[in-house]
Amino acid sequence: MNFNITFRYLDARRLGSIKSSVSINNNSTIVSVTRDGERMSIGFVFSSNYEPNIGVIRIEGDLSVEDTPDSIDKAVKEWEKSDKTRLPKDIAESVHNTILSNCIVEASFLARDVKLPLPAPMPQVNLKEKEGDTSYIR
Repeated sequence: MNFNITFRYLDARRLGSIKSSVSINNNSTIVSVTRDGERMSIGFVFSSNYEPNIGVIRIEGDLSVEDTPDSIDKAVKEWEKSDKTRLPKDIAESVHNTILSNCIVEASFLARDVKLPLPAPMPQVNLKEKEGDTSYIR
């Protein structure tokens, strides 16, 4: 599967000040699935909600998916059959992971611009000393 993502709408809003711990909930929602020739076009909405009511980031876009004709047919049929709520599991996982990984990066830039915490936790370094070893280089 090959993916090409396009953002149509970017919005970041800071609604309040941070006074205590912040809970960040990231979500991707598929809103449309259509066949576009040899490709499948998937409309999506990504959101990062900062609680308690600190801010929100919203990204809307389209994901173009190239795959085998059988796979695309299967996905579009499943979408239509399920009342526009579901894709086949293997395709849904790849689609949501692609949306999340691309949108988290874009949301990080938007969060910086409105002074919100990053929407994904940053890795932390934890240097543990071994007995008798005072060097942090391993």
